[in-house]
Amino acid sequence: MIKQSLAYALAFITGVIVAGVLGSVVQTQFNLLAMQTIGPPIDWSTRVEVTGYDLVNFSPLLMGIMAATFLIALPISHLFSRFQKRQFIAWCAVGAGVGFWAALQLIDNLAPMPTLIAATRTTTGTLFMVLSACAAGAVYAWLSRALRRRFRGSVPTEEAKS
Repeated sequence: MIKQSLAYALAFITGVIVAGVLGSVVQTQFNLLAMQTIGPPIDWSTRVEVTGYDLVNFSPLLMGIMAATFLIALPISHLFSRFQKRQFIAWCAVGAGVGFWAALQLIDNLAPMPTLIAATRTTTGTLFMVLSACAAGAVYAWLSRALRRRFRGSVPTEEAKS
């Protein structure tokens, strides 16, 4: 039971990190695209520099939002996947995406500024942000399943004990 919980925890943390990194990169690139439409072109080195800055400064905030979202969305995905076990990865990906979309709607309605995450000002930006959550949900599902199988294989059976 402890090993199974460890598998879920490691997969959860990895999923949150993946979501934070992917979402941060998406957010940065959409912001730079919006700036470029009203100003001069932005060169490759500036894009890399700003992306690195956002990975350090914005992704922790996004990881916090994703963690809160995943704490609600992934258990619901687990419930749905009990009826369709072969669809576990799909349910986790969809659950993470829908959960993050709902979190964005809540944040945008509660935040004092027009939008907290600028990339979500457009439908395309919101779609790509939600896709980052979907990808992280799929990573969580795949990794949790792989780790549970790995840990299960390392547990001695009754036959091995005797």
